[in-house]
Amino acid sequence: MKFTIAQIGENRLKKVLIEDKQNNPEKMCEVLKSDIYNVAKCYMEQPVVTVEAKQGENDEINFDIVIKSNRIKAIGVLAQ
Repeated sequence: MKFTIAQIGENRLKKVLIEDKQNNPEKMCEVLKSDIYNVAKCYMEQPVVTVEAKQGENDEINFDIVIKSNRIKAIGVLAQ
């Protein structure tokens, strides 16, 4: 059976995406850490974010996220 270039590309892409998700939760940790930090700095002064991936039961991955900050910024109240 002969594969077309499109089928080969599709198969390679599926393989890369699936293997990345299964084999590299640390990459996901870095993405989560960056996104959470960007949100946290809007509400906290000097936030420190740590994200850790742990292998759970039945091939699940658990993410532990800790955010430390010296102070939470004041949140304004809209006038009515």
